[in-house]
Amino acid sequence: MKLLNLGCGHKYVKDAHWINADMDPASADVQQCNFLNGIPFPDNQFDLVYHSHVLEHFQQKDGAVFIRECFRICKPGGMIRIAMPNLEVIAREYLNALDKAAVGDTKAAADYDWMLLEMYDQTVRNSSGGAMLQYLTQPELPNPDFVFRRIGGGGRKWREQFLQQASGEATKPSKLALALKNPARAWDKIYDAFLRIVLGKKRFQYYQTGKFRNGGEIHQWMYDRYSLERLLTSVGFTQVKVQTAQTSYHPNWASYQLDDPEENASIFIEAIKP
Repeated sequence: MKLLNLGCGHKYVKDAHWINADMDPASADVQQCNFLNGIPFPDNQFDLVYHSHVLEHFQQKDGAVFIRECFRICKPGGMIRIAMPNLEVIAREYLNALDKAAVGDTKAAADYDWMLLEMYDQTVRNSSGGAMLQYLTQPELPNPDFVFRRIGGGGRKWREQFLQQASGEATKPSKLALALKNPARAWDKIYDAFLRIVLGKKRFQYYQTGKFRNGGEIHQWMYDRYSLERLLTSVGFTQVKVQTAQTSYHPNWASYQLDDPEENASIFIEAIKP
């Protein structure tokens, strides 16, 4: 059985059955691929093509090309599994918090603030982490139960690491250590320092904004169960089904622990190539 994890980041399975690929590989176990140039595997290769929180980073037209590529590399009878932010649930949670906040519910007001960030921040931010990062790194979260119900255990662990660093219990890697770990990024820093001198402060800020917004972090489009089903069937997939973090057409999916059962912000959807 051949399984493919596209845009795996730091979360992937080290297993002979799996191939892991990312535009910016986290380790030597991950192949480097620029998905805007297609998926560099032959036709009909994989029993499962999986990607988590990848599709929303493409413009709508490029996302359709990406899904068509996923169809091409799936074996007949193979499946695609997608995890991504669920626009439908974001909209419902936003409206629910709005209705309650508008009549004076202070707890709902904090939830409303968070849902606005889920809806907009990853599309409009001009620096890494954006307003969501600022919210999550407050000394005291006004609504931790709600936020961690939305983003899951991974978000809770990330905040704990931040608090440890802020308190001095844990230390950040030095700039030298980071540069040695990733020399290419070190050269980027040197190049940016040169451009700062050449362009001047204001033009350099414009350059930095453009560089960030084309760097892959921001969300370019959003989807729900209807638009995802329509997209998947348009390229030829059938048997489209909304799943959970632990349910799948693949009988052993939960054992891979790639999807977080604690979070409620994502939609998990699968389909089969006839």
